[in-house]
Amino acid sequence: MGRYRSSPTCSKCYQTGHTKRGCPTYKAKAEEWLSTNKHLEGTDEYPFKPYWVREVENYKNIGKNRKCSWCDEYGHNKRSCSDRKSASAKNIEKNKEWRAQVLESLKNLGFGVGTLIEGERNYDTDSGDLYMVTDMYWDKINLKCSSNDLIPYTDFYKQHYKDGISYPSFRVKRVSNGRENTMYYPQVVDDNGTELLYHSSNKLNIVSSVEPRPPSDWVNDESWAKGLF
Repeated sequence: MGRYRSSPTCSKCYQTGHTKRGCPTYKAKAEEWLSTNKHLEGTDEYPFKPYWVREVENYKNIGKNRKCSWCDEYGHNKRSCSDRKSASAKNIEKNKEWRAQVLESLKNLGFGVGTLIEGERNYDTDSGDLYMVTDMYWDKINLKCSSNDLIPYTDFYKQHYKDGISYPSFRVKRVSNGRENTMYYPQVVDDNGTELLYHSSNKLNIVSSVEPRPPSDWVNDESWAKGLF
């Protein structure tokens, strides 16, 4: 259950939805005073500014001196950073293309829930344990798993990804005893042979293929992007 947060109440106008710092009535009052006395500015007749006018001006300066943790520029924060928003939109759009390529490659492999795979081979028997794929963890397969050869590190601001690059895994059940485990995905490539995944396993052998079936509209889903930056 989410934590309830009540709407703030302004200590100046006593309306809800904002604080004193963002109060439109307080700002308007200060702007009116400044406008009324603007013609006297720089002269000996310029009146001493009331504390509430100085307070509103200080609030404006706070924003100007704020440094963004995303782009290192002054005057805004990470939440309102236009560069960050542009980078997020770029990643979201590229993720749709990337997921479509991953899905097509998985279909070509016949890799989905129900696929039988042979694990790393034992040198003595020249065979490996047999596993069945039980969960693909589709929500974890997104651009954070992408290869740097396909999606350059700096072009898509991967240095800002929360928790860094992801290593996609799927869940399996060992056929012989039902024991469950996770494994890294086999490497998949695009039409040009470029690797799609940053990290993968080359020790898997598909014994029996199954068509992968991701959730509806998985390719175009953008919910993953909420935790991107």
